[in-house]
Amino acid sequence: MNNTTVLIIGAGPVGLTLACEMARRAIPYRIVERSAEPPHGSRAKALQPRSLEILNDLGIAEALMPLGYTDLPYRKFNGNQFIGETPRTSFLREDTRYPKILLLPQYKVEAELRAKLNELGGTVEWSTELVEFTQLDNSITCRLEHPNWTEELRCTYMVACDGGKSTTRKKLGINFVGETHSLEQLWVGDVDVEGLKPDAWYNWLSPEFGLAFALFPFKDSTSWQLQAVMPPDADGNTPTPTLEGFNQLFKERTQMEGVTFTNSTWQSIYRVNIRRAEQYRIGNAFIAGDACHVHSIAGGMGMNTGIQDAYNLGWKLAAVIQGEANDRLLDTYAEERIPIADWLLKTTSERQQVMIKAATAGKGGFETLATKDGTQLNLNYRESSLTVKGLATQSTIQPGDRAPDVQLADGSWLSEQLRGPEWKLLLLNNVEVEPNNHLKIINVDDKALMKAYGFSEGMVLIRPDGYIALITVDPSDVYTYFDQLQ
Repeated sequence: MNNTTVLIIGAGPVGLTLACEMARRAIPYRIVERSAEPPHGSRAKALQPRSLEILNDLGIAEALMPLGYTDLPYRKFNGNQFIGETPRTSFLREDTRYPKILLLPQYKVEAELRAKLNELGGTVEWSTELVEFTQLDNSITCRLEHPNWTEELRCTYMVACDGGKSTTRKKLGINFVGETHSLEQLWVGDVDVEGLKPDAWYNWLSPEFGLAFALFPFKDSTSWQLQAVMPPDADGNTPTPTLEGFNQLFKERTQMEGVTFTNSTWQSIYRVNIRRAEQYRIGNAFIAGDACHVHSIAGGMGMNTGIQDAYNLGWKLAAVIQGEANDRLLDTYAEERIPIADWLLKTTSERQQVMIKAATAGKGGFETLATKDGTQLNLNYRESSLTVKGLATQSTIQPGDRAPDVQLADGSWLSEQLRGPEWKLLLLNNVEVEPNNHLKIINVDDKALMKAYGFSEGMVLIRPDGYIALITVDPSDVYTYFDQLQ
C-alpha cells in the first residue's frame, strides 16, 4: 500500500490552490482528478481583489493580470435598441495593490496554478478517481482507480475539492442543506461571435426574462462567454444548448441583424442551487470550495470563496502535520469559513434579486451586482477563537481583519515582505523582539503604514493566510499565543 500525507480530490482552482500550499510547505501530498484533461469551458470568470492578493502570495497574480480585463464597460440594449453604456464600478481603496476585479476565464486561472504547482515540483494525476475510502483512527485508506490501474493508498488527511456534486461529500454523509430554484436556469457557453466589437460586456434587458441575453468577450481571444435565461418548459425540462440553439435564441430575443455565432466550444445548463454543507470536517476528511457551498452566480464569488477556503485550510493542515499546533487548529477551518459561506449565500441571493428587478425594469444589468463587500477584502475572522482582542488602534483595523496592504515610502508594497508561508510579526518603530522559529520578523518605520494600522509603536502578528491574530506592545503576548496553539 502506498502512502501520502494529504490526498486532494479535484484539480480545479480550489484543489490546485491547496496543492500549491502543501508543496511550498514541503508537505507530502497527491492531487487526483477524474477528468482526463483540463476542462476547456470558461465557467467562472472573475477574480476578486482578495483572491488576487492570495494569488500574489503564491507568485502568480502578476502573470494573470495581463490575461483579463478590469475596466470593460457594460453595453445595454432592449431588443435591438441601444439603451446606454455604464462603466465598471470600482471601489478604489489604498489598502490593496489589486483594487479591481479581474475578468478572465477560469481555465486561465487553473493553467497558471498548474504551472506554479509544476514549478514547486508537483503535478496533477489525471484520469484518477477516488472510488472508496475508510477512515481509521489516524489515517484514511483509499482506493484509487485509473483506466490502467487500481491503487490502494493510505493518507493522513483527505480534502475533497470535487465540486457542488461532490461524491466524496456524499460518501462522508455530510448533508448539503438548502434549496434548488428550479425555475432559475441559464444556458451558458463559449462562442465565437461575428458582428460585435469585443470592447464591452453586452447585456440585453427584458421585462419578461430580466437579463435576456449577455455576451462577454475574453481578452486576446475570439471566444465570448454567453449567458441566457432559459426557463424550463411546462414539464420541467430545459432544452440542451447547441450552437444552432444559441443563434436562434439570440435572434428571437434581440432582433439584431448581422450578429452570428460561428462556433461553440462549450455548452452547459446552469441551475441555481442555494446550499451549504452542514459540516466541513468528518474525522481526518475535509471538504472545500463548491463541495461546501453553492449559490447564485451573481457577483462572481464562487471560485473566489473556494480559493479562500483552501488558503485557510492549507496553513492549518501544515501546522498540525509539522507538529507546530494541536489538532484543534483544524476545527477552526469550519469555525471561520462556515460564517463566510452563510454570508456568501445570503449576499449572492440578494444581489441576484436586485439585478433581476433592475433588468426587468430596463434600468440595469450586471453592473447592479457590484458592492464593496463583493471584493471580499472586508471579510474577517474577528469572532474566531484564533483571534485575540486587545490593543485598540486609531484606525478601524482590529484583530481578525485581513492585514491591510500598504504602499510604502520607497514605492514598494508591504505585501512583498508579507509573501511566504510563515507567520509574520510586523514591528513598528523598531520594537525589539527575540528571534523565533515560527516567525518572519519585519521591521517597518513608515508613516503610511502607521497611518493605515492606526498606531506608531507595537507589533502585529499576522497569520500565514494574511489575517491579524493580535495587536500588542508586549512581546510575551506573541509567545503565549504560539504556546496556546500546541
